[in-house]
Amino acid sequence: MRANLARHARRVLIQHSRSPSCALYSAPTRQRRLARPIVYGISNRTFLDGIFGKAPPREVRQPEFEPGWMNIMVWRSRMLDNLRPPPTDELIQSWKAFFNAKLSSRVPLNATQALQCHRLLDYLLQQTPETPTKNSPKLTSKDLTDALNALRSLRPRERTSQHLEFAKRIYSTLSSNVSDLDSRLWKQYIQTLCLYGGSKEALDILYSNWKNVAELAKKGHNLVPSVAQGLAREGYEEDLIALVQSSENNEIPFDKDTQTVIVKFFADQNKISEAQHWFNRLPESGRRTAEVYPLVASFALRNGLEDWAVPYFLDLGDTKPEKPYWDSLLQAILIMGKGLKQVEAMMSHMVDSTGPVEADTATINGLLRAAVDIKDPMLAEDIILLAQDRHLKPDGETYLIQMSLRLDAGYLPGVQAAFKNVKKLEPWHSNPDRWWEYCHLLNKFLKALCAQSTPDFKLLSEFVQVAEEDQVQLEPDTVATLCVRFLENEQPFDVMDTLSIHAFQFSAAEREVVQDAFVKFCVDPETSTSRAWTAYQLLRQFFQDLSFEHRARLVSAFFDRKRPDMASHVFGHMRQHRNNDYHPKLETYITFFEGLGQHPDVEALDMVYNMLKMDTLVQPDTSLYTSLILAHTACGRHLQALDFWTEITSSREGPTYASLEAVFWALEHRAGGSKIADKIWKRIESMDIDITPAVFNAYVGAIGGSGLLDEVQNRILRMEKVTGVEPNAMTLGVAFNALPGQQLQAKFKSWAKMRYPEAWAALEKKGKRLNEDSLCKFKLNRVLKA
Repeated sequence: MRANLARHARRVLIQHSRSPSCALYSAPTRQRRLARPIVYGISNRTFLDGIFGKAPPREVRQPEFEPGWMNIMVWRSRMLDNLRPPPTDELIQSWKAFFNAKLSSRVPLNATQALQCHRLLDYLLQQTPETPTKNSPKLTSKDLTDALNALRSLRPRERTSQHLEFAKRIYSTLSSNVSDLDSRLWKQYIQTLCLYGGSKEALDILYSNWKNVAELAKKGHNLVPSVAQGLAREGYEEDLIALVQSSENNEIPFDKDTQTVIVKFFADQNKISEAQHWFNRLPESGRRTAEVYPLVASFALRNGLEDWAVPYFLDLGDTKPEKPYWDSLLQAILIMGKGLKQVEAMMSHMVDSTGPVEADTATINGLLRAAVDIKDPMLAEDIILLAQDRHLKPDGETYLIQMSLRLDAGYLPGVQAAFKNVKKLEPWHSNPDRWWEYCHLLNKFLKALCAQSTPDFKLLSEFVQVAEEDQVQLEPDTVATLCVRFLENEQPFDVMDTLSIHAFQFSAAEREVVQDAFVKFCVDPETSTSRAWTAYQLLRQFFQDLSFEHRARLVSAFFDRKRPDMASHVFGHMRQHRNNDYHPKLETYITFFEGLGQHPDVEALDMVYNMLKMDTLVQPDTSLYTSLILAHTACGRHLQALDFWTEITSSREGPTYASLEAVFWALEHRAGGSKIADKIWKRIESMDIDITPAVFNAYVGAIGGSGLLDEVQNRILRMEKVTGVEPNAMTLGVAFNALPGQQLQAKFKSWAKMRYPEAWAALEKKGKRLNEDSLCKFKLNRVLKA
C-alpha cells in the first residue's frame, strides 16, 4: 500500500513541476483541477493464457503405501530411535487396516512386511496387560486369523524365513488364547508352513497328530498332499517317500493328488525308474488325476520313453473317462509329437459313460498349453484355426495363452492384439488363477517392450498406465528395466511415478534388485554424466536404504567421470545419513582423497577434510595421511601436504613405499623441494632398504621439479645400481614432465634420446599435451595410491 501511495505522489509532483510556479499565486482563490496522473500500463488479455499459455509443471507423485503400513513403519522408526511410539490403539487399527487391504487387493505379504508385522505383534502382546479390562486395546482372534489367512491364501512372490517365523508366532498366540483350536485353523497353519519352507516342521506335526490328520482326511481335508507338495518343493526326497508310507500305516490311503506330486517330483529330475514306479502305482480310488498325463508325456518325450507311455494313454481312452481326462489325453498326444490331424480324429471318438463328449473351448485351451510346453507357436496358430473350424469361441484364457505364445516368439504386435481381448473379457473374475497369469504376462510384456533396440515409449507408457489402473504389482526386475529405459529417454517424472507406486511395496531384497539396476546405469561409461547424476538423485530420493557398497561405488564412478564435485555430494550424503552403518569408513576417506589426487577440486577437499576432522570414529593411519598428501598436492596446497608427511614420520606405523611416492610427488610441485627430497633420500639410503622403481621415479621427479637437470641425469644413470632395473619410459617421462622450462626439457630430450633410445621411443608413443603454462607433458598413466 505504501509503495502505491509513493508512486501516486511522485506522479502528482511531476505534474506540478510542469506548470509555472507564479500561476499558483496569481489567483489564490481560484480552484484548479489537478491533472490526473498518467499511468503507463500494459493491457493483458488474460483469458488467452488458458488457451495458449504454457502448461503447468508436472506434479511429482507422492509415494503410495498400503493402508496402515506407514504407521507401522513410523512405529518401527521410533523404536529404533528410542522415541515414544504411537498409541497402542492406533497400532491395532493399523494392523487391521493393513491385513484387510491385503486380503482385498490380493497383494502378497513381502519379507520386510512379514518381519515388521512379527515385531509389531510381539510389541502389542507386551503392551497387553495380564488382566485386560473391557476397554483395553488388544488384537482379537479374528485379527490374528486374518493375518494367517493373508499368509496362506495369497500366492507368495517370496518364500522366506520371515514369513515362516511370522506364521509360527501368530499360531502360538492363537493357541495360547484358547484351549481347543478349530481344526480348520490347524489345517491352515500346516498349509502355511509348507508354503514358506517349513514342510519339515509340518511333517513333524503330522507324525505327532495322525489321529487328527485321519479325521480331517475322512472329512475331505487331507493334509498329506499339501505336506508332500512342500517336501517336494524343498527337495526332501526321503521324507517324501516316508510320508506316504507313514500315512498308509495310519489308515490314510494313498490318494491321486499325492501321487501327482510324487510323479512330478521325480519326472522333473528325470529319475526314470522312480517316476515310472510311482506312476504305475495306482491310488486307492483306482484313477490318477487328469493333470498327470501331460506331465508324463513330457517326461517320456525328454527321456525317449514313448513306447512305455503310449499304452497308458490308450488304456485311459478305453475306460471312457470324463471330459477333463479326454482333454488331458489330447494334450499328451500332442506333446508326444502326434500331429494335429490325429488329435482332431480322436476328438470325434471321445465318449464317456453317458455318451459322446464334445470338444469345447477348455479343450482348445488345453491344446494351446501343450503348444506352450513344446514351444511351438505355429502349432498354436493351427489350433486356433481348428477352433474356428469347429465354431468354438475363444475365451479370456485362450487369449492369455496366445499372449504367452507370442511373447515367447517375440511377436509383440500379436501380443498387443491378444492383450486387448484379454482386457475385454477379464477372465480372472471367474478363475482367480487367471489373475496371477495376467500379472505375470503383463510384466513379461513390459520387459519385452523395454528390450527393443528403440522402444516405443508412447506405447510403453500406455501399458504402464494399464498396469496402474488394474492395480497390477510390477515385479522388481520389471520396475528396474522400466526405470532404466525412462532414464535413457530422459523421462525422470515417469521414473518417479513408477517408483512412487511400486518401490515401497517391495521387500528389502526386492528393492536391491532396483537399486542394482540404478547403480549399474550410473557407473556405465556409456551413460552420460547428466543422466547418471539424475539417476543418482532419484536413487537417493527413493532408496534411503541404498547399501554402503553401492554408495562407495558411486563415489568412485563419479571420480572416473572426472566430476569430483558430484563425488563429494555422494560422499556428503553418506556422512549425513541418519544410520551410522552408511557413514564413511577409513577406506572410504582414503578412496575419496585418492580420487582428488587424480581429479582435484578445492571445495570438495575442504568439505570432506572438515568431515574427517569431525569424524571421531575414524583413526588416521599412514594410508589416510598419504591420501591427504595426494589430495592437497593436487589442489595446490603443497605446504599442507608436507604437514601430513610430518604426521607420518612421527607416527608409530611410519612411512610406506606409497607414502614415499606421495611425498616426493608433493616435493616435485614445491619450489625448492629437492632439498627436502635429498634429506629423505639420504635417510632411506642409511636404512639400507630395498628401493622400488616407483619410489626412485618419484625421487627423480622431485629433483627435476627444482630444475636440477644435471642431478636428474646423474640419478637416472645410477638407477640400475640402486633398484636393479634400468630406466624405462616411465622414468624418463616423470623426469621430463617435472622439468620447469622448455630449454631444460629440450636438453633432457636430447640426452635421453641418445642415452636410452628404446625407452624414449616407447615414451614418444604415449602422446603429448600442453599444460596451462604451455609446457609439453607426456601423457603418463601415473596413478598414485595410498
